[in-house]
Amino acid sequence: MENWSELLHDLLVEIAKKITSIEDFVSFGAVCSSWYSAATRDNFTPSTQIPWLMLAEVEQQNESELWRQFFSLSSGRIFKVILPEASEIRCLSSLGWLLTLGELKANLLHSLSRLQIQLPDLNTFHDYDEVENVLLDYVHKMVLSASPAVTRDYLVMVTHGFGANLGFWRPGDGSWTAVDGWAFYIYDITYYEGRLYAVDVHGSVIVCDVNGPNPTQVNLVSSPPDGFLPLRNVQPYLLGWLNNTLLVVWRKGVQLTDAGNYGTTTFRAFQLDLRDKKWSEINNLGNRALFLGFNSSFSMETSDTNRCKANCIYFTDDCVDSYRSFPAGGGRDMGVFNFLDGSIEPHFDGKSLSLVQSFVFTT
Repeated sequence: MENWSELLHDLLVEIAKKITSIEDFVSFGAVCSSWYSAATRDNFTPSTQIPWLMLAEVEQQNESELWRQFFSLSSGRIFKVILPEASEIRCLSSLGWLLTLGELKANLLHSLSRLQIQLPDLNTFHDYDEVENVLLDYVHKMVLSASPAVTRDYLVMVTHGFGANLGFWRPGDGSWTAVDGWAFYIYDITYYEGRLYAVDVHGSVIVCDVNGPNPTQVNLVSSPPDGFLPLRNVQPYLLGWLNNTLLVVWRKGVQLTDAGNYGTTTFRAFQLDLRDKKWSEINNLGNRALFLGFNSSFSMETSDTNRCKANCIYFTDDCVDSYRSFPAGGGRDMGVFNFLDGSIEPHFDGKSLSLVQSFVFTT
């Protein structure tokens, strides 16, 4: 055929449905406008995907087709995805969806289909602070209980405010629901076995049964035993792990010093058994890899085909102060930590700095 752009739409749809790789699917939609019209979310059935790293924006001329760059950890290639909804705006991510954060507005955005779900304004939180939001520091983390592409029975859960409090929204609500009652700064959250878990600045793990009769009640699960908590300049992450356990990961070196330096030096991982509340340090992730940063923390199995490194932590720069302390912004502290020998190497060799904190892993 002389003109591939003239293929019948129904035929293009059938071709699109046969593609399981997100990289091939994006390339398919980039051929021309008719192929792009067939490259919709409904026509894509992905296999297990290796995360992409969302890079900083670059200056563009055509405002009608603003795109964002994504770096494939599997192939090492950079893909351009038309995504004007994520232009000059801060993004967090979970389950392949972006939470885009404006001055007041918050939306869920699917990075492939560009489907948007409007969320209530952030000032429906009773502790909303306009100055804090301008400083890009009002909403810190976001996690989805399930993908909105799969079900309407999902929750959007966030940490917010100066004290990093908990909050959530479910479809149909006219405002955000604040979860008060915990006195200490909350660093990370995860949704596991139908409940919202969080880890605070002291390493204590708390739980909120957001699907139960008291969805705003917070309870302590366990505080870490003596000796499990690093002393200073650390940041914890939390994710569901294996066999009814949670994984608390401590990252050292992420806070900006008085001299203006920062940079990850090491990680420690601790497993909390939810049945007997016992803690144990682990030094081997087996065939799994972790992904930490402004995205919801998650893990995945590695294999020869996905080229993801086992027993490693992939991390992005989530030192908030670095984004507003340097003229070019943050993005310097990213890499892959190997549990075997403690080494750190880059996962992206290029230079990508940003003022709006958009370095997230998304699947």
